[in-house]
Amino acid sequence: MKTGQSRPGRKPTRESVPLTRALDRGLSILELLAKSPGSSLSDISRDLALSPSTVSRLLNTLCERGFVAQSPETKTFRMGPQAFHVGMVFARQNRLDQIASPILRTFARGIGDTISLCIRDGSDVIYIDQYEGGGTARAVIQIGSRHPLHCTAAGKAMLAWLWDERIRELLGPNELPAMTSKTIRRVDDLLRDLETVRRNGYATDLEELEDGVCCVASPIRSSAGEIVGAVSLSTVAPRLDPDRIKAVGAELLRVTNEISRLIGWIPNGNDRAAPASWDIFYD
Repeated sequence: MKTGQSRPGRKPTRESVPLTRALDRGLSILELLAKSPGSSLSDISRDLALSPSTVSRLLNTLCERGFVAQSPETKTFRMGPQAFHVGMVFARQNRLDQIASPILRTFARGIGDTISLCIRDGSDVIYIDQYEGGGTARAVIQIGSRHPLHCTAAGKAMLAWLWDERIRELLGPNELPAMTSKTIRRVDDLLRDLETVRRNGYATDLEELEDGVCCVASPIRSSAGEIVGAVSLSTVAPRLDPDRIKAVGAELLRVTNEISRLIGWIPNGNDRAAPASWDIFYD
């Protein structure tokens, strides 16, 4: 199906729904702080093209309700505890999380590395749950954190079965942000990397997000065969040589296939290479 066609159940866009201006601006502040914690009032005012007085009023309300917290030393702002609470309610209510939890907890204990459950939101991957293995050398990613799709194993695993046109639309026409010297910067290069992901069934991040940290991830599929999430293994770089990447990739495929079957996916033998017919996440 072409990306330009309408899709069943598509959510209304911002253009089709009347917005309450103050609420929209307040939510924009939360979205900004999720990506840029430690922003000052002037940073927020500049980035959102709002007057400092407007931003100040909105921040006062958000701080009062606990969705934003201000540092008494630096006077900068970050997400508050109430935002975390609301986010965790979403995670607890997510059926994917409920089904995956016991499987991933057992998997983490057995393999010894950090295991994360991830979903996609636009051009970001969100880590909604995490299970620590028993190993002494571990790489931990904060629950609720967001990172770009192009430089994470989970992000690549969720991108790989989208149409190329949809991937270009998500990532934009410019060079991709460099998180390390090993980050893939050009969309064309990323598309070639995603061909390997489809062949293998799993994706890798070899110090592309953070120096010294490597990840392997495999996608989770819905009953319709669409990618609804990913499971990622994170560890320090010395623990992931080529042989272990293959072994870990095979184990991740086993785990994500098990989770996928529990949410209704029926494998047809072509899922590694077949692109998703449409993107289940709406921006």
